[in-house]
Amino acid sequence: MENLITLRKILNNIEQFEWSDALFLPEDETWDLDTRGSILDPDDVEDDSDEVPEFARKNNLMYALDIQTIKGIVKNAFLQKVKCTDEELMEAFLYYYDHDAFIVMK
Repeated sequence: MENLITLRKILNNIEQFEWSDALFLPEDETWDLDTRGSILDPDDVEDDSDEVPEFARKNNLMYALDIQTIKGIVKNAFLQKVKCTDEELMEAFLYYYDHDAFIVMK
């Protein structure tokens, strides 16, 4: 999927993405719900020396997390809080990214 979409839309529609894909987000900004990133196949590179797909490189995007992990983050958030807000999903996502662990919601 070579287009840019908001992190809000990605988190709210995570089940539509393939487990083998990954999320790529901007390298040079603080991520929030309106951050635009892309879902790409991390193995879709020109040659093995490329670290990210060409679309990611052209849009200054870096590998963030794989889709399977993000699905786990979202599932965990909803198991803890049935009516999880977009802000809480974002908090859970950032917590996992920073700590490599699921957040404990209050």
